[in-house]
Amino acid sequence: MPTPEHTRLLTAAARSALRPLGCVQKGRSRTWLDDHGWWVGVIEFQPSGWSRGSYLNVGACWLWEEKDFLSFDAGYRVAPFQPFTDTAEFTVAAQALAEQAAAEVLALRDRFPTPGQVGALMSRHPKPGIREHMHAGIAAGLAGAYDEARRHLALVAEESHTAPWVDVLKRNCAELTSRLQPGGGFEAEIAAIVTRTRRAVGLPEWRSSPLIPPG
Repeated sequence: MPTPEHTRLLTAAARSALRPLGCVQKGRSRTWLDDHGWWVGVIEFQPSGWSRGSYLNVGACWLWEEKDFLSFDAGYRVAPFQPFTDTAEFTVAAQALAEQAAAEVLALRDRFPTPGQVGALMSRHPKPGIREHMHAGIAAGLAGAYDEARRHLALVAEESHTAPWVDVLKRNCAELTSRLQPGGGFEAEIAAIVTRTRRAVGLPEWRSSPLIPPG
């Protein structure tokens, strides 16, 4: 099946704006990735089920939660739906979306150079849930702030909502809590989780520890 015209225009615009930043297209999809080892920027030119065109979603996915899918853990919708009307008009719209995506990618890089910035963000969340506490706890643990990490991971254990995924997070956080001590292997366990998650979501093997920023 030939690629729809509006998708072809989006791909061309993304290549011109995102490739120079080192972002890569996920297969032949309308999703692009900005890989940082322990987190990945997700740029999604999201289609609509009702008409041709695109939304733009950009956010960060923390890879220290073991999973087989990409998520928007910080950030999401940054541009409303841009409809495809004709080739000339949508060429301009697609380029504008791609350039906005590039600006969002650079902003995410500035916000999250280390896990410490993630912990600060999650700690300021107005209505933190189980995942916000888990992310804040892991980030604090990586920074060596073990008491802060234990506090957040203990709040994960207090979650009253019942669901299989909640039980999994509780078990995982309990295991991580047991490692929150000097020589307890906390960082090594997080690196192992990130490596497994990268493999599960189709990211390439990182050339060194995934917790070491590229440089």
